[in-house]
Amino acid sequence: MRLNLTRVQNNKHGSIRRFVFPRFLTLSLAAACGLVTLSTPAHAYIDPGTGGMLLQLLLGGAAGALVIGKLYWLRIKEGFQSIFGGGSESEESGDSDSETGN
Repeated sequence: MRLNLTRVQNNKHGSIRRFVFPRFLTLSLAAACGLVTLSTPAHAYIDPGTGGMLLQLLLGGAAGALVIGKLYWLRIKEGFQSIFGGGSESEESGDSDSETGN
């Protein structure tokens, strides 16, 4: 589903006006700003253990991304070679030299 954020409207004089945001998006943004300004202080704190947990989450996500990258490296490499066109021609010429014994 695609959301169209621009509308063109002709007024009675024939000039065109562009609306960047639809009315619903503008009203929801105004309501969110109003709710943020009307909130009361929480009087809470974040203990040091929370920072350690967030660091572990960040490092674990980075390690997971590296493992996924290593598992799919050949597919990623072939995808870039097919887009930018490189590598396959030089490998074929190298194979033909080894078959002739040169």
